[in-house]
Amino acid sequence: MRANIIIHSVSGNLYLIANAFREQFTAMGIDARIYAVSDSDLHIEANERTEVNEYYEDIIALPEATNAKLEKADAIILATPSRFGMPTAEMKAFLDKTWPLYRSEALKGRKFYAIASSPVSIEDGEKAAMCLYSWSNMMGLVNAPYTPYVHKEGELMPNRPSEDIDSIARELGLILLAL
Repeated sequence: MRANIIIHSVSGNLYLIANAFREQFTAMGIDARIYAVSDSDLHIEANERTEVNEYYEDIIALPEATNAKLEKADAIILATPSRFGMPTAEMKAFLDKTWPLYRSEALKGRKFYAIASSPVSIEDGEKAAMCLYSWSNMMGLVNAPYTPYVHKEGELMPNRPSEDIDSIARELGLILLAL
């Protein structure tokens, strides 16, 4: 099984979370890969905010997410920061480019899961994740019956997310393998 994790990470939190998911999936025999959506303004944020600059090089080194990457996946995981209870403009721009995949039903039946982060509240992040699930439903994906993971942003996450993220990733991996 191949799981493609598509992220938009600004401060590095979603980058760290995606890496934790990738590590756990890989340990379970899932071919997990991380891709980033295009963000032409990330360098500006990196110059203005220390926490963004810390993971900037790692994030821009990720391969770019494309429709072809989506088509190669058995499971698709999208991760976005929340902006006013919605995915970021960069994630939305990426999803807008998937219209040909919607028309061709190319992703129908593949597995899906959403991750979000929010500086405001868990509820705000959940709203952004639900937007990703709306996209998933339109695309005909099979949603993993597992609560979306939402990270409440505060201070920058340490180099390794909490141990909870490992168990969440393992549980999700088992669900994806069983679907």
